[in-house]
Amino acid sequence: MTAVLLALTPGPDVLLVVAIAAKEGFNKAIHLTLGLASGVIVHTLLIMLGISALIIASPVAMKFIAVFGAAYLLYLAYLTWVHRHEHTNASNKTQIKGSYYWRGVIMNISNPKVLLFFLALFPQFAQLDQPGYSWRIAILGLLFIFTTIMVFGGLALITAKSAQNFMQNPKFKLTMDYITVGIFVLLAGLLFYSIF
Repeated sequence: MTAVLLALTPGPDVLLVVAIAAKEGFNKAIHLTLGLASGVIVHTLLIMLGISALIIASPVAMKFIAVFGAAYLLYLAYLTWVHRHEHTNASNKTQIKGSYYWRGVIMNISNPKVLLFFLALFPQFAQLDQPGYSWRIAILGLLFIFTTIMVFGGLALITAKSAQNFMQNPKFKLTMDYITVGIFVLLAGLLFYSIF
């Protein structure tokens, strides 16, 4: 229930999935969702191995991750901005922007706020003082991945179906590009603000 409520909470990841679903359709949005969910595997492993605590204890490591993540988000904003008019050209159907799956993976693992979130959340449910806590953390990670895919995927499907009639309109796609750029810049700004 906690995972469902957290997944449904309007946040930058949800906004980005919805924006991609409206602009590019369900397939791209579900690839992004699967990438974001795959990033949870990395965070779960880091918690199981105790590496998360070491990273959080190092201000330099946290700043490095935040700077890398923010720079990557700004790079994605730049690509979206530069190629914003290309989808209006019917002869240009190539995806210059790269894999949405790997975009989601990198966005998730390079966000120190997600690392902090999982380190704060998982121990509350894993009973770390009892034997076998590593398995409980792994189960929690799998539950969170499943919930993320179901909730984000559902929102992506609803958005894509709702926007289907608008997706042929170049002005609508251009507007969604501007919104996507804004979300990337907002995410990058939040990363910088949280660390510096």
